[in-house]
Amino acid sequence: MRHLIALLFMLAWGLPALAAEPALDLLDVPASYTAAFSVTSSRGTYHGRVWHMPGLERREVATSGGGQGVLIDRNADAAYLLGLSGKWYVGLSLRAAAGMVGGLDAWQVNRTRLREENVAGLRATRWKTRAEGPKGGFTGDIWTSRDGIVVKAVGVLSSTDGDDSPVEMSLSDVRVGAVERQMFDLPKGWFGFDLRQVPPDKVVQAVENLRPLLEGRKGK
Repeated sequence: MRHLIALLFMLAWGLPALAAEPALDLLDVPASYTAAFSVTSSRGTYHGRVWHMPGLERREVATSGGGQGVLIDRNADAAYLLGLSGKWYVGLSLRAAAGMVGGLDAWQVNRTRLREENVAGLRATRWKTRAEGPKGGFTGDIWTSRDGIVVKAVGVLSSTDGDDSPVEMSLSDVRVGAVERQMFDLPKGWFGFDLRQVPPDKVVQAVENLRPLLEGRKGK
């Protein structure tokens, strides 16, 4: 789940900025869209789907454990971890979620425009990209469509604990246009915990303490 959240934030960079900017300020692609995606890292290849509208994003991936997801609501300062098979969620503040994956709230992003290329049937701009923070970063190339959507990314996610991981992501079946608002609501009837008031430095341990209970709900 830690790498899934990291990829979510990294893949959301979408504005064609050249100067260094905070990564979380670049989270919000200004276009609504849906797409399928695949992500390959040292942990294997995952396939999933993304739904996005300004201020909101949901990503789900299929896993051997039945699927995981992340739901982001910037206006509510919330990030929800979703267990799809167990029908559970854990709510975190955006700062706490960012802290779980290398302090993303402190990352500064620099990009250099390289050239125009075709990716997944879309005209895209390729950028040499470097993001750095006190606990991690990303180095590689990203490709953004004219709407600012990251349609491809290739590089390395790094962390100060040495857990560096090469990653590659690509979108397909990109459909720009209205997305149903209900896609960004927490599913009704799911079992959940709201940890948004837990201090960021304590949230990792809080989530670990909940893990046995949440994993025990698989298939319920």
